[in-house]
Amino acid sequence: MKIPRQFLGVNYISKIVDNFQDHVGNTGTAVTFHEPKDCKDVPLEKAATWELSLNAAITTDLIRKLACDPNCALDGLAVCKGESLLFEAYRTPYSERYPHITNSTCKTITAIAVMFAISEHLLTQEDYVLSFFPEYDNLLTPKHTKKLTIYHLLTMTSCSKCNEIVSVTDDDWVRAFLTLDCQYEPGSRYIYNSMNTYMLAAILNKVTGMSLVDYLTPRLFKPLGIGNIRWELCPKGIERGGWGLHLSLDGMLKIGIFLANDGAYHGKQLIKPALIKEMKRVNIHQDADALATGYGYQIWHLPGDLMMLSGMFGQHVIFSEDTQLVVAMNAHNDKMFPDSVLVKHVIRYMKNPQTFQPDGDWKERLQYRHLLQVVSAFQNGYSLKNDWNLLQYHTYCKKQQDILAAKGQKVLEWCRAFDGKRLRVNTETMKLFPYMLQGLYSPGPFSVSDISFKLKETSLKMCFYKERNRKDADTGRERIELEAGADAYCIQQIPVGGNRMDVAVKVTPATDEDEHKVILLDIIFLEEGIHRRIKFFLFGEKVAVELAEYPDMRAIVEQVITGDAVIAGNTYDIADKIPEGFRVLLEHKVEPKIYATLLDLTSKKK
Repeated sequence: MKIPRQFLGVNYISKIVDNFQDHVGNTGTAVTFHEPKDCKDVPLEKAATWELSLNAAITTDLIRKLACDPNCALDGLAVCKGESLLFEAYRTPYSERYPHITNSTCKTITAIAVMFAISEHLLTQEDYVLSFFPEYDNLLTPKHTKKLTIYHLLTMTSCSKCNEIVSVTDDDWVRAFLTLDCQYEPGSRYIYNSMNTYMLAAILNKVTGMSLVDYLTPRLFKPLGIGNIRWELCPKGIERGGWGLHLSLDGMLKIGIFLANDGAYHGKQLIKPALIKEMKRVNIHQDADALATGYGYQIWHLPGDLMMLSGMFGQHVIFSEDTQLVVAMNAHNDKMFPDSVLVKHVIRYMKNPQTFQPDGDWKERLQYRHLLQVVSAFQNGYSLKNDWNLLQYHTYCKKQQDILAAKGQKVLEWCRAFDGKRLRVNTETMKLFPYMLQGLYSPGPFSVSDISFKLKETSLKMCFYKERNRKDADTGRERIELEAGADAYCIQQIPVGGNRMDVAVKVTPATDEDEHKVILLDIIFLEEGIHRRIKFFLFGEKVAVELAEYPDMRAIVEQVITGDAVIAGNTYDIADKIPEGFRVLLEHKVEPKIYATLLDLTSKKK
């Protein structure tokens, strides 16, 4: 069986498109999580490049390429070889304190759980899915659904019509999956669909009598020293399986090590090697012109001996069984599938023979020191476009700090125009929450009609007021307060639907093509890897407001329209309904341009 060139499903596109209807009344429900109990992070031991037979200069070049290429939109990068860590680095304001959403990367972890269950004789690949849910096996059960097996779920060949939109429209995802028929005969075609992996999680919940996290904790997470994780649950309290896992780069590396070692870690075999080898074996063959060459049990094959755990927007783990090299990354780019600039850079690094040839002793040690400097600069958010030698590093850091401080002072001076004033939108409301966030968590758009400002010594405090509605007379207007740092991000929590999310907020100065002053407000949802950017263009008492979000919804839907990506489950059903004019709607919705008026609070009542 071969995967067509347009192969990877856009896991949440259906939900996001649905949210373009702007259901103002939808405030969202709280997302619940499972976290491992009595399980702590045990960091990997660090080693230098010459100890790992790696070339520091080539590794430094990789970091520069990924950090400087805007198409990569890199948030974090980690490299290890064997079971030793070379480095783990997050670009500010990201850090290991806020485990990043892995998107579809966690599908592979769910498949690992299935292999543990097989090793304990709790199920087999040939078992029929309905055998675990006999209550849905009746005269009304669709004929193709009766044929579904564990193997079909593992290999994305169920051909089920039930896709991720069910997570918005239904509170019983198992029922929805088993009462809908399949598009084609199970096993006849590859159709990427996250509900396949959710069903694996639901089956594991049935056969083990415990949650997926609780099942994996003594078998995988605790032996690997992975503690700082949490997995989002469906309305029935089952892990989502195919998405929703928050995990650090360290944890991602350890999963890669486990797979590269055929289920062994620190000299201990955690599962039979044959089962992990079976999981990694190619089941679906890919045409040679595509980047991915095949698919195993929820795991991608890349050129050479490389394999990948892949999540949309740049959440990847790539490993080599031969060299034992593992690279993990977080990003917020616009790509839903493996064939991206980010992945191509990493593949070239991992396949380059010189990567595994350190320079002479003294030269390699100097290059390693330089590598550590570049890693530190990346973590501090400094520009890596210009190089420096070892002796220039402190001068370089001082210059970068001075640049950031000068920008901070400039934006604070510009923000005086807002101090003590309220910005009233006079054309249309603006949405504080990005559409991507709405698609993932359905919190409602939080339509903003007013923003008040108060300038502090090193920051700007803002209060976003929700658009008025009939309920306000009884409850008062809903509001969200944010504090934006001028020289550094301010980290805080804000309510998003029924949850509280960690965000980092900063203001920076810019100018437009006509040299008008522009204040850029950057709001980063730290665990979700989603950015909301708001530009305020200053024209005296009039202010133009322009919104953007990253990953860019327009680029994502464009890939669907042009056929560069496939919507999970019901590709043709949705793609055929997206008219050419939808691009105009996206432009208007995702990046609206709004005019507003500044009102002085000393003369105007709130």
